[in-house]
Amino acid sequence: MGHTEQPQRIADNGAAALAERVAELKRHKQWEPLAGAAVQLPQNWGAEWLLSADACAFALGRLGRCNDANALLVRAYEIEPTHRRASALAYIHYAALLRHKVRKPRLDEPEPYRKAFERWIGEALRLRPDSVVDRYRLGVYYASILTRKDVLALRAFSDVLRLFERLPAAARTPAHRHWKTYMRALYGAARSAYRLGRLTEARRWIFRCIRLDRERHHVDPVFKLFLAAKVLVAQSQLEDAERALRLAAAAPHQGDRDFVYALLADIALRQQRFDDAAAWIELHIPPHQRKPYVWRLLGDCEARRGQAERALKLYKSALLKDRAGRHKTLLRVGRLAEQVGDWNAARRAYEQATDFRRRRYLSEDADALAALAQLCERRGDLAGARTTYERMARMPALAKRAAAELARLAG
Repeated sequence: MGHTEQPQRIADNGAAALAERVAELKRHKQWEPLAGAAVQLPQNWGAEWLLSADACAFALGRLGRCNDANALLVRAYEIEPTHRRASALAYIHYAALLRHKVRKPRLDEPEPYRKAFERWIGEALRLRPDSVVDRYRLGVYYASILTRKDVLALRAFSDVLRLFERLPAAARTPAHRHWKTYMRALYGAARSAYRLGRLTEARRWIFRCIRLDRERHHVDPVFKLFLAAKVLVAQSQLEDAERALRLAAAAPHQGDRDFVYALLADIALRQQRFDDAAAWIELHIPPHQRKPYVWRLLGDCEARRGQAERALKLYKSALLKDRAGRHKTLLRVGRLAEQVGDWNAARRAYEQATDFRRRRYLSEDADALAALAQLCERRGDLAGARTTYERMARMPALAKRAAAELARLAG
């Protein structure tokens, strides 16, 4: 019997020695040697090696070595399924997807990572439905990693708020370990509510976030104030929005804040203060830093000033690198071309706007289609007008109007 127990005793001693070693490395945050200790795990390691495997997986995750961390954690979960391991498996895929989104680095194929995250976050929440951190990560996944799945994101963020706010009042303080997550969930809920047009809720949550987070700034002050300003603009409270943006312009921030100045310009434009609108951009955003939407906004300033030629030049600057809002700029180009009587240029711009929107977003641009149909009719191209109205008729929001126009053309 002694001979059969000996190998097990040696294995136990090896596991204990490695566990002691990795605990020391983790305590001193020596991630590279800790990750390297994974090679000391035997090929078919069992439960006695779990402490070491968990620690090595943690270090591998910190170093961005997602696949290696995943392999260890999946093995550990098979031996002993726990919420902590399921949550960690969800997190390493979540972190890889976040890095992919900002191209640091890009994943060759993100879909397996999305499926793995969904699998493991579901498992984590099955084991612990009241996990604040898992609910928050699920909200970020829907709001930011996927393409604005804001209904689902808002549901997840609202769960975070509900779970935290049901704690005793004495516990709901900045010292609580989930306070940071609560602040970020307030911001996330406000952003998703804003995108969904639920402005009352968005306003309540973003102002609560600003008020409660004014000392620790778990959410960047510029982002909080900017979101508050967007909500206020949507509620037509332009003066209050401008005050929020002026605070954002003066707040500490690492990175560009061109979006702040662009919204200040947009507010001035709405208030017919065309010179002020242009000044916000020209004085604060150097030409080489202007994104396409900023060039488009500056073009709007010139168009509203009556400077059609200069506006067209600015719109062309916007089109040089525009990969997202190109249809918006082309619509403006078409309208300006109509104003100066260049009918061919106007028609070409409207057609390009509708084609881009259909190709890029698999949807129709209602404004560009309407402008194109009206131009065709004015220029005597009734067949072109009829074809365009038929495209509009396939859009539920415009079907009634398009049907009336087609009936009119039919006489």
